[in-house]
Amino acid sequence: MLGGKPLQIITKINYPISIQQFLKLYKTANFVQGKWHDDPTRLQAMLDNTQLTVSLWDGPSLIGLARCLTDFEYTCYLSEIVVHPDYRGRHLGERLIHQIRAYLGNRVSLILRADHSAIGFYSKIGLTRVNNLFRIHREA
Repeated sequence: MLGGKPLQIITKINYPISIQQFLKLYKTANFVQGKWHDDPTRLQAMLDNTQLTVSLWDGPSLIGLARCLTDFEYTCYLSEIVVHPDYRGRHLGERLIHQIRAYLGNRVSLILRADHSAIGFYSKIGLTRVNNLFRIHREA
């Protein structure tokens, strides 16, 4: 229950998400990174070029989102996983990951870069930690 009403959370795969819905969730979850939230063209490109999204909805409200870049055959990079703060502690992050795995199947490896505060969560739900990740930081 949330606010006295039972939760009826719906999972949707590749469901259209507006920039406004995207930003509202990310800002509420304190997940806005850098200055990209001020650039609607960049945000739209991020959404348009994401091959796989798994979203969680409570009625018309976007309450969770996983954005994935994948070839659908070998590797899937989980770019972001965000859950609205009011819905945390209800295994929704785990639900998003399970939905990604169910959609992609066991032939596809799921990889991600975890924020330090999320390492315990990913370990708890069974992801294996690796130390051989490299990156080139973006300039903007």
